[in-house]
Amino acid sequence: MSNIDMSKLTFSGKLNLKFIGDGEKVYKGLMEMTKDPMKYNTELLMRIIEDNKDTEYGKKYDFANIKSIEDYRKKVPITAYDDYAEYIYRATEKGEKNLLSNYHTTHYAKSSGTMGNPKRIPVSKESLDINNKYNYAFRAFITAQLLGTDWINAPFLNLIESFVSKLKSGDNYGSISGKLVDNFEGNLSDIVTSPIEGLMPNTDTDTRYVHARFALIRDDITYTVSSFVSLFLELLRYIKDNWEILVDDIEKGTINENVRIPDHTRESLLTKIEPMPERAKELRKIFEEGFNEPIVKKIWPQMSVLVGIGTGGFSDYLEKIKEFTGPDFNFFLVGLTASEGMFSIPFELNNNESILIPDSMFYEFLALENQGDYSKVITMDQMEVGKDYEVITTNLSGFYRYRMKDVVRCVGKLNSVPKIEFLYRLDQCMSLTGEKVNEENLRDAAYRTERDLGFDLIDFSVYPDKDISPMRYVYLMEVQDLPDNLSKEDIQDKLNENFCLTDPVLGYKIEKGMIGKTGLYFLQPETYLLYKELRVAHGTSSAQVKPPRILRDEPIRKFFSVLLDDELN
Repeated sequence: MSNIDMSKLTFSGKLNLKFIGDGEKVYKGLMEMTKDPMKYNTELLMRIIEDNKDTEYGKKYDFANIKSIEDYRKKVPITAYDDYAEYIYRATEKGEKNLLSNYHTTHYAKSSGTMGNPKRIPVSKESLDINNKYNYAFRAFITAQLLGTDWINAPFLNLIESFVSKLKSGDNYGSISGKLVDNFEGNLSDIVTSPIEGLMPNTDTDTRYVHARFALIRDDITYTVSSFVSLFLELLRYIKDNWEILVDDIEKGTINENVRIPDHTRESLLTKIEPMPERAKELRKIFEEGFNEPIVKKIWPQMSVLVGIGTGGFSDYLEKIKEFTGPDFNFFLVGLTASEGMFSIPFELNNNESILIPDSMFYEFLALENQGDYSKVITMDQMEVGKDYEVITTNLSGFYRYRMKDVVRCVGKLNSVPKIEFLYRLDQCMSLTGEKVNEENLRDAAYRTERDLGFDLIDFSVYPDKDISPMRYVYLMEVQDLPDNLSKEDIQDKLNENFCLTDPVLGYKIEKGMIGKTGLYFLQPETYLLYKELRVAHGTSSAQVKPPRILRDEPIRKFFSVLLDDELN
């Protein structure tokens, strides 16, 4: 980095350069921790216990007399969100302090809860510091190691949208990503391409247009950040379908009247744009050449990295993204992360494995084979390669031995720290006759069928149909580019075949007629986009909206049932 001309650095460049410098120290520290992760993880637990012994929760469970992991397990029970609900209510509605944690709570993250009631997940300054340490500094260093520093000076394309409100206590409530706006509000335009109207949008705003419109006018974007990698794919598909409107608006400095944007937002955006006929000419030439070849490098020659969650249910989007980017595009696949904290971090680009972070939280795990028997909970040093585990955390924000209900697989070790891969959530499982069908089974069958038959699967959901005999599992699929000679029956047969292959018990029961043949219905175009927009309209950040793989709630199932595509079914 010694050859960088400091006088030519933008605010973004200076910030990224600082992150890279800090990240080198973080990287070295993490690599040192991998040699004896339990030493650091145990020290963290003991510090959390000591710091919070005088809280109401700490007194209830005698934190003052906990001197070991064994003491901790004897005194503190396994918990779920409902165990904290009363404390959080008192903190957020009555302003009471020192209930769960002695650390300063700076934010409450909004997360979907039981029966649709939103959770309020406390987020402490200490937890945010860990997030900044690894999500910004560590990531910047890893990226610089592979790509150098040519990317640091330009703003990035940020697809993470936020909604933040105030609770009675005065605390902020919403997605953690809103902190980016808080931290850099005065320099936001130097850091990201999208304006505030796209980052913290009105619910009636078509943010795909806003993100695309302000990204397309630049040719120097070097990377994209998204909560889920699928949002980048969604944006690229939007550009493909609407490039003529976008280019026309860029040429004239206008916003097409058919774009869904409230009047006051439209007026605000118009003050931030101007006619750009030369850039429009460049883009029109690119788009008129078609989308048969990767187009991202033509639009943004320097773009080379996408940051986002791309494991588990989002892994199948990566190959679809490469159709737009080309095979040499890079992915920083965010590890297991949640409002409760950062669990794992990738240690290199283009690797879906990630390592546990010993100084982020205290980890416990329960092997799925021991499900329900919490006397058999283990620590990270006891994880076995190839086994699947439920994750239990003690974090820096006041949750103790908390069931995340996430399932991970130990896929190896880096020195002595486990490498994990997120698989699915425990509450995303189904059973009709005693078999266990999880989201991994559903994904494998759906995307294998897509590859086998050569169509484009936009997304899918599944529900257990218990109203017919024999009962069966039914897929709802939004598809495009179906081959002319491919019938619905062909797809259904192949889907049933692949579904049976995902689990021998399931396959046996379908073969013997104990479970009916897998059902299939097609959904209208943009069904999942409409679902997302409705969730956002009801106050959920788009950064948190995931496709509903399993349809349990009757209102959600009815929503999808009225959007069946009659022409394909």
